Amino acid sequence: MNSKKLCALGTALVLAAPALAQQTYPPPYQPPPYQAPPPQYQPPVEYQPPAPPPPQAPAYQPPPQAPAYQQAPPPYQQAPPYQQAPPYQQAPPYQQAPPYQQAPPYQAPPPPPPPPYQPYQAPPSGSSSTAQTYTQQQGIRYHPWRVQIEGGYTITQGSTVKTLLNDGGSGGLGITWFPTAAIPLGFRVDGSYTSHPQTLHALDLASQSTGQNIADGYTDIYGGDLDAEIDLHLGTRSREYFFGGIGWYRERTVLKSVTYQQGTICWFYCYPGYYPVYSTAQTSTTGWLNSWNVGIGFEFPLGDPASFFIDGRFLRIKQPNNGGNWDFIPIRVGIRF
Repeated sequence: MNSKKLCALGTALVLAAPALAQQTYPPPYQPPPYQAPPPQYQPPVEYQPPAPPPPQAPAYQPPPQAPAYQQAPPPYQQAPPYQQAPPYQQAPPYQQAPPYQQAPPYQAPPPPPPPPYQPYQAPPSGSSSTAQTYTQQQGIRYHPWRVQIEGGYTITQGSTVKTLLNDGGSGGLGITWFPTAAIPLGFRVDGSYTSHPQTLHALDLASQSTGQNIADGYTDIYGGDLDAEIDLHLGTRSREYFFGGIGWYRERTVLKSVTYQQGTICWFYCYPGYYPVYSTAQTSTTGWLNSWNVGIGFEFPLGDPASFFIDGRFLRIKQPNNGGNWDFIPIRVGIRF
């Protein structure tokens, strides 16, 4: 530092000294005098809780006893002497497996030989073995005589009879006889009755021939058939049979006229009016007419000796005075016992 700067600094200090001497400084810090804290609140004597009781000395406890004497562990036992491992044994030499052999092809066992041939010998008629064989084959026990009750519906066939008669109901009764159980061949007799209402065309023809007002009429056909029956086995619980034969029938025709008479008619209430009155105008009966029939049926057992059957047949009746033939198809169901 040069002399000029030192001179200037000294001059500045000389000039500032009087000003610094005149500046006042605050007095040093002095703490305030000590003041005792205010007295604490003391409750009255009567409100002060009782003093706790003085502590009591603990009861006498005997000093703990020393543990019982324990015997010292056994002295050191020497380890067993070292045993050397057995010498190494070499494995047996490898043996190659036998070559693969294919199994022989499967051969089915031969079938059992058939039973020796025995010629058929029919058992005597009516024997118990015959009845048992018949039952096993058909499921229906053999009975030489059987009675049947039947009924059904008869359908007219052909233009000739259809213009004169309508279809009608029928009923009948019959008997079947099988002479032997070894042969499924029997004979049956059926008696039947059928009623056929006449058509409007037949009533018009009857009105013209009699000169009366024919309003109602019917033709009853009754007679019987004598047939042969052959049974065929369908299983253990059913059989089929065919039959056919000849028969004889009669035809009875009844024509009724109608007249209207005045009187009182009651239907819910009574009132005057006319009501019809029927009266027999004409009755005619033919002689016994030849017929033939063929049919087929099925029979099912219900419980020995009863069985249920249904059959249908074609019936042709020859008319008198070269009047041609009347054809019918009776379909009947019934019970045999």
